[in-house]
Amino acid sequence: MDGIDDENTFLLDELHSDTDISSNYLDYSSDDSCSELSSDEDLSSARIFTEVDVKNPPVPCPRFKFSGIPSVHVQFDDTSDVLQFYETFTDFSLMSKIVEATNKYAKQCIQYRVNFG
Repeated sequence: MDGIDDENTFLLDELHSDTDISSNYLDYSSDDSCSELSSDEDLSSARIFTEVDVKNPPVPCPRFKFSGIPSVHVQFDDTSDVLQFYETFTDFSLMSKIVEATNKYAKQCIQYRVNFG
């Protein structure tokens, strides 16, 4: 694959990618706990089917308690205008995503008109 021998590198399909990735490759490193399972014998207990009673479901796992205080630390005064709010919350990354989504939608509309118009 273009000189990449790492078994943990995959080629992404650009048509189904919703994220902005600088290259076409996604690199990940496997989790140590997953590498401990080396044979089908280790997975045999996971393949045992157990029926779930939908009228009396098991107790779900406890959720993590939220420990942060959500807030935005930006100071605006009475002379602040709409443009200052816009510039504070809209950065280049967000604008790039908006442009990408808009261009994708426009391309779909144009393609639809060419095929069915």
